[in-house]
Amino acid sequence: MTDESKSLFRRADEAGVPILLIRFALGVFFIWMGVTKIGDPVAFLKSIRMFEMLPETPPYYLNATAVVLPWLEVFCGTALILGLWIRGAAACIGVMLCVFTPAIFLRTMHIHDTEGTPFLQIAFDCGCGTGEVIIWRKLIENSGLLLLAVLALLARSRKYTLSWLLNPSGVPPTA
Repeated sequence: MTDESKSLFRRADEAGVPILLIRFALGVFFIWMGVTKIGDPVAFLKSIRMFEMLPETPPYYLNATAVVLPWLEVFCGTALILGLWIRGAAACIGVMLCVFTPAIFLRTMHIHDTEGTPFLQIAFDCGCGTGEVIIWRKLIENSGLLLLAVLALLARSRKYTLSWLLNPSGVPPTA
């Protein structure tokens, strides 16, 4: 296969640097978001409750989500930065975004319908850890993050990963 016939994504993947930047950006973002939620689990629990996606009783569904989800974000972000379990971490982040984004959109539409607030003016604390945000911007941000997660998921290159640094020849170590 010639270089001209390869897709832009495949060439970027083989170079390794663009995928490294994607992994790093996504990883740092999710570590930061997770750490802000870990620092105030009660506020995050209130944010989760606001979306009315989990049952109020028994309370351990909400409590477990408020405790586990931020640590999962930190774990996945760290895995992406280090280059460990890249596909699993990217898939996990993608699934989280596929849950968060529609939930934010549905809450926004509820506010729009009940309060009559114009869509582009709706702002609330979506629970992401940054406080009150303008929601249309958050929806675009989440869509961009989902795109980055898909790119990291599809990338085959393991250049600039922890496993590559330990074994740059690409030959699997013998047992």
